[in-house]
Amino acid sequence: MSRRLIAYVHVDGTAYGPDSEVPAAVAKRIGDHAWTDADSSAETPTPTGEGDSGKGEAPPRSGRGSGVEAWRAFAEQHDVEVAADASREDIIAAAEAAGVVEPEQPKE
Repeated sequence: MSRRLIAYVHVDGTAYGPDSEVPAAVAKRIGDHAWTDADSSAETPTPTGEGDSGKGEAPPRSGRGSGVEAWRAFAEQHDVEVAADASREDIIAAAEAAGVVEPEQPKE
């Protein structure tokens, strides 16, 4: 049975995401909560912005996989500069300002 990450994680400064091939030594260091069965029908995040297909999709804005580390990895992949102590909201705002994700529309 194959496993895949449900969100982006950083291990020793390297970002790994749902479509990454994670080396066995690195996989051992990632907690079980970050994995799902590749064969499961678990919902995967959908892209929320534009970007080239070689770069990762934007993490969800809320819920599972929406943490600051996932957004920090996404920002790094898209060359969006953020402060080391930036909050998740700060990173999302920077990604919106850089045009790599669409601004969230208010719910009606």
